[in-house]
Amino acid sequence: MDWINDLNWFAIQTKPHLERVAAAHVTKLDVEIFLPRCRREQAVCGITRVVSSPLFPGYFFARFCPIISFDAVRYAPGVLRVVGSRRFPIPLVPEIITDIRDRLQPDGFMPLDRTRFTSGDRVTIEQGPLTGWMGCVEREWDDGKRVQILLETIQQARLLIDRKWLALAEV
Repeated sequence: MDWINDLNWFAIQTKPHLERVAAAHVTKLDVEIFLPRCRREQAVCGITRVVSSPLFPGYFFARFCPIISFDAVRYAPGVLRVVGSRRFPIPLVPEIITDIRDRLQPDGFMPLDRTRFTSGDRVTIEQGPLTGWMGCVEREWDDGKRVQILLETIQQARLLIDRKWLALAEV
């Protein structure tokens, strides 16, 4: 149990939607925190906007010595628990944090790779009025936002659909 006296990274689970609040309170304890974020499109009042959100909703990372800061971190406002067993937090392998940090863009955000669809991919519509229907990708449109699919359920009708509503179907 040497790790209990050393600085280690730990995953901190927060109360719903309180990642930033919890991280701010833990920072006040002179504990290093890491809250990776990403940008994604989200419909806000019917308008699509780019919003900033945590890369891992409900979690952030903190680096501290458990013997000194465990209770303070565990009881900080917004914190639900320090991930671990019932009695002890489980330290993370430092390379996990290093790997995530290496992938961040200069602006501090994690790039999210969009699913690339190729002709012939079977897809499932995950949002919108046709949720649950399946089809076959014919092509992606040049705007990068729409995909033309051939629906399998209505006598093979062609449909242009927003790419964010699609997911690759499991075979």
